[in-house]
Amino acid sequence: MRSAPLILILMLSLVRGPSAATAILSQAAPPDYGFDPLLLFVALFFGGLLLVLVGVGVIVGLACLTCAAILVALGIISSSALIAMFQRRFSAGLRALHYQLLALFGLPCGIGTLWLGCWLFGIHISHLYMLAIGSAVGIIAGIIIAIILDRFFLFIIRRLRLASASRVST
Repeated sequence: MRSAPLILILMLSLVRGPSAATAILSQAAPPDYGFDPLLLFVALFFGGLLLVLVGVGVIVGLACLTCAAILVALGIISSSALIAMFQRRFSAGLRALHYQLLALFGLPCGIGTLWLGCWLFGIHISHLYMLAIGSAVGIIAGIIIAIILDRFFLFIIRRLRLASASRVST
């Protein structure tokens, strides 16, 4: 379609001369409004990407709210806050929260590890015993990991305090 005016202009320039060709050229060219289809597709792509990211953000936010509701329902947050108030130190409440969370996370890990070990080695244990033993071992392992991490963090904090005190004194 766009080649038809060019062909008409060429034919008229041969027959009538350059003045007729410029008159037809000024009439035949459609006005350009600056529309580019690629810009539309880029805008649609980034709009879709924005909607996907908003959806992912909403899902992550709902998952965080669900986890917080579970922690409040189990009393982990409340007991840590009570420990902090009775001890009158924020670090005691944070330490209690740390121990309780790692014990809670160790529980399904202990059950899953015991189930996997029984499955791999062909040991047949009742499901009730598997839940009880796995829970106990998982909670104990979680508390041991919490103690190790607590000692590690205390070591790092003491080192940082010593390093900052030596820099201040010199």
